Amino acid sequence: MNGELHQLLLITALGNGNLISGTDTSNSELEHTSFLDVRFIAEGGGQSWNWTEWLAELKSNGCQRLMLNGKASAIAWKSSGFSGNGAPDGVTSLGACGESLWKAEWRMDQYRSHTKWKVTYTEQKIADGQKGSREFLPLADLSAHLEEALREIGELADGIEESFWTNNFFEPAREMLKGKAPAAQLPFHLPAVYKDQARSLLNAVYKSWVFGGMGSWNDSPPYSAYSHQREQEYNILSARLYETLVQCARGAVNSVVLL
Repeated sequence: MNGELHQLLLITALGNGNLISGTDTSNSELEHTSFLDVRFIAEGGGQSWNWTEWLAELKSNGCQRLMLNGKASAIAWKSSGFSGNGAPDGVTSLGACGESLWKAEWRMDQYRSHTKWKVTYTEQKIADGQKGSREFLPLADLSAHLEEALREIGELADGIEESFWTNNFFEPAREMLKGKAPAAQLPFHLPAVYKDQARSLLNAVYKSWVFGGMGSWNDSPPYSAYSHQREQEYNILSARLYETLVQCARGAVNSVVLL
């Protein structure tokens, strides 16, 4: 899983659990450690909060939901293993306080004096005319889209002698979507405000995430596709799977926005 997307999913899901039902949001991945420091900065730079302080500030201002926004570009799958590539724009806070996009920036500490990564979410207030189109597809439709994308790319993997990816990632994820395989443990606890269908969809996304650097679907499979004269098909289906995975991940954590 792309680390930036994972953090956006974590913030959106845990935040919604807290805003809707008061669920505990404690999570070591969002606390200050020697590896990571996450801060939220108000527009104009006047105030700065850590994870728990930020949620408390949002609640006090009448925020009711968090929404993951943005879409993956057609070529994002090729560089998703690198910082600044492949993740949606950020998280939008919604409610009586108005709407704000909290846009993420990942920056490596050059001197590693305190933490390896400094992640800053900076507020950009959204005017009514700037909201743009928003997608809320039924979870059943998203699951069907992902199942089809996995079937297609699995057939390609088998055809270019890369069945390892079908057997260990694509097919197990399809079985999860069909309810024929036990769901794997998500990397974080999905709050109870989410339906089982959202949990199943998110599990399948994490299971079938094959994009990255060395040793990933981006590594040797391109040469296998080239050798079998199916390079164009590999590029098309890889882009389609990536876009579908991001769409489904976003749809799963956003499935409580309209409740």
